[in-house]
Amino acid sequence: MEHSKSVLIIDDEPAMTTYLSTLLEDHGFVARVANDPQEGMERLQEARPDVILLDLLMPQKSGVLLFQRIARDDRFRGIPIIILTGIREHFVEDFREFFTTLKLQRPFAYLEKPVDPLQLVRVVKDSLATVH
Repeated sequence: MEHSKSVLIIDDEPAMTTYLSTLLEDHGFVARVANDPQEGMERLQEARPDVILLDLLMPQKSGVLLFQRIARDDRFRGIPIIILTGIREHFVEDFREFFTTLKLQRPFAYLEKPVDPLQLVRVVKDSLATVH
């Protein structure tokens, strides 16, 4: 039997993390939750997830800075990162340029909140298909 794939959800909104973890667990994933970027790094260091769902806009240390840190750390190379954000598409374009300018791994996908549940599950599955 194949082991369940793990998804690390990093988002500062408890209602969102509960919703996402329940959704993913209902589809056979193991969901782990971090409520801020610092906790997200701690969870990453405890156990390498198969996929990361990352909110960009969080208080304290932003999701953008956490993305940079993850992308530059060889221990986490190859983990697909799916960006979840409440910002509109034209702002997402700015973030895409930002990641390219910094020569960072690009996120696998950007999903706008509120996220469509079936789309999220499909994107998580698609991201796993790209991992070698």
